[in-house]
Amino acid sequence: MIPAPGPGEDPPPPGAPSRALRVRAAAGWERFMRRAEAAGAYPVGADGYERHPLLHGRVRDTASGAEGVLTAVTHETHDDGRVVRIAHIRGENGVEWTAAADNIRPNDEGKGMRADDSTDRG
Repeated sequence: MIPAPGPGEDPPPPGAPSRALRVRAAAGWERFMRRAEAAGAYPVGADGYERHPLLHGRVRDTASGAEGVLTAVTHETHDDGRVVRIAHIRGENGVEWTAAADNIRPNDEGKGMRADDSTDRG
């Protein structure tokens, strides 16, 4: 059964989430944040940005081997309710990419490739 709009509330336009879904999503986000805080995770602001200790520092994406500066870590909620941590990295050449935040490590100088190097050397 679909809940009726609250008093003085217009029904959502077609395709928009219902009030009940928005309330449920907000409650789920609050539960996620409480669990993350209890587990010692990094704090997240109301804007969805994580206060990661490597923020604005040189990092290496272990999946690709590319290096750059960590510009942000955001949290994205997928359709199935999972929250995924996304690292935003800017290479020396100015090109930005995203990676799983769990794949980010502090840059070990002299090891790995720089973000502007190509893996194709031929």
